Amino acid sequence: METEPILFYYESINRNAIVVKPKKPFFDWVNSIEKNTIAIDKKYEYNIYLVKEQDSNEDTLSWLKKNFHGIFNNELNDWTINQSKWPDKRTYPVFKEWFDVEISSMILDMEDFDIIKE
Repeated sequence: METEPILFYYESINRNAIVVKPKKPFFDWVNSIEKNTIAIDKKYEYNIYLVKEQDSNEDTLSWLKKNFHGIFNNELNDWTINQSKWPDKRTYPVFKEWFDVEISSMILDMEDFDIIKE
């Protein structure tokens, strides 16, 4: 006897998500400023940035190309607030060398209470 799937309804929110995943050059930089080294293959918690909902992933990538500075700076700031240790060259091509990004256009809120910004 075949059972019908249970359907759940979750509300989507009007944002796209940009998942930023550090690559080897980022870890090389972190290891150059830290006494303890971080293995590149170490399980790493990625930052997720919510941005205005776009019509397509290409539009979100276009937004990122224009607005990557804040994300790049935040990723560096997570490791040191001493900006003199940050790389001088923080262009979009460098950002792409240092990070992979994944775009998600479906952000579903599975909870029944308000999102709180802190």
